Amino acid sequence: MTQDYQDNTATMDGLIFGAPDMLLRATIMGGQARIMMCRTTRLTQEASDTHLASDVATAAIGRILSGTAIVSAMLKEDKGSVTITFAGDGAGGKVTSVGRGGNLKISLENPQAELPKLNGKQDVEGFIGRNGRLTVIKDMGAGEPYVGASALVSGGVAQDLTQYFAVSEQTPSLIALGCLNSEGAVLSSGGILIQPMPGCKEKTLQMVEMRIPFFSNISRELYDRSMEELLGAWFRDMDLEILDEKPLGYKCDCSREKMTGALIATGEKELRSMLEENDDVEMVCWFCRTRRVFSPDDIKKLLTNAQLPREDVDNAAD
Repeated sequence: MTQDYQDNTATMDGLIFGAPDMLLRATIMGGQARIMMCRTTRLTQEASDTHLASDVATAAIGRILSGTAIVSAMLKEDKGSVTITFAGDGAGGKVTSVGRGGNLKISLENPQAELPKLNGKQDVEGFIGRNGRLTVIKDMGAGEPYVGASALVSGGVAQDLTQYFAVSEQTPSLIALGCLNSEGAVLSSGGILIQPMPGCKEKTLQMVEMRIPFFSNISRELYDRSMEELLGAWFRDMDLEILDEKPLGYKCDCSREKMTGALIATGEKELRSMLEENDDVEMVCWFCRTRRVFSPDDIKKLLTNAQLPREDVDNAAD
């Protein structure tokens, strides 16, 4: 990859509408339907640069991070998190994204996979795959996490999330996601979700359906207009009320302590094998690509001081 590719984030103000990444919540028709809309341009660029992603992978990253931002914003608990996994049969392999508050991160099995464009557009469906499973884990910060799943229907992300809401949460939804990018540069990325609330009238649903063409190319719409301006135009005469907005960013919460815990989880047998090799052990975070090195002395301290998994200790005693 060239240096120009790596420095895209620094030069983005000359490429896109000058607004920070943000998630906006709104209602229409006196609360009959809720809207969540997000701009994820800058954080998509950062994720793409972090993973040295191909253009088709970047297009998928933009859509998935936008969807994750929207789903995580539905959590009522501030400390809750959402993990969304696309396990399809596409060239990109498994893709996992996490949203916690306004912080997002993503990992891809094959971020450099390339595919030819399909009808002039990035083949996100081919990258994700049309066969497989979408899993959503909602961790509320206490108690057992909620796990929902549905079959992939297209690999295009928006349709798959729409299917998930219909099947797993029995909630009809209108979702549009998009990422406008080329040659390593993200020009625009974002998405919108509209969901009817209990008591929503049929007339309101019809009015929303008439506006579907407005959202069909949402990344281009977001390219040079603010979300407030777009919503005001799209939902004119529908009693639009903007409730609040929340900043979004690409941020990983990995740490040396968490990687130490992962090493401990491998068990005594594996740690002793590492120690016998007498080489540094390098661990990589698959979300932010941060590398951390553990020396033989570090491994020895873990064997001496750490509370290793009981099963491995018992097996070693046998």
